[in-house]
Amino acid sequence: MRMPAVLRRFAADTRGSISMETVIVMPVLIWALMASFVYWDTFRSKNAQMKATFAVADTLSREMTGINTAYITGMHAVFRYMMQTSEPTWMRVTNVQYRASDDSYRVLWSRSTNTTRAPQLTHATLAQMRARLPLMANDDTILVIETWREYEPVFNVGLGRRIFGEFTVTRPRWLSPIPLTS
Repeated sequence: MRMPAVLRRFAADTRGSISMETVIVMPVLIWALMASFVYWDTFRSKNAQMKATFAVADTLSREMTGINTAYITGMHAVFRYMMQTSEPTWMRVTNVQYRASDDSYRVLWSRSTNTTRAPQLTHATLAQMRARLPLMANDDTILVIETWREYEPVFNVGLGRRIFGEFTVTRPRWLSPIPLTS
């Protein structure tokens, strides 16, 4: 008979409950705060890459003389500056022409800042990207700008290291096609 009274007193005792609730809930709150930061930073990084890619594409589309490998390297430096990252980044720029006679896209020239991870496009590799290319008029040209960056979250909350890629197409404003100079 004494046992139920002891159990009732134990169940009614609230001393130390705040400490126990804190011990149980605090790790979940800390994880949620870190996860919120990581997901926000991931979104910010992806958005910054998209904006930097569009800025590089717009600059390239306004070129009035010609482009060489040093120019592409310089545009990559601008891209890296806009990204403000110490992680590896790389870029590929390709001048593409459409031929209506055989309904094909041709690579006029292609340059990459990292030929290991993003080799220069060829006619065969461009054919694999056909679904991503816009409809074009005969002999019209476009610039295909692709950028990539490695991203590693600051905290491990289930979102591991990954590579973000961005793909954009722009039409040259003044010269068509833009010549590749040496």
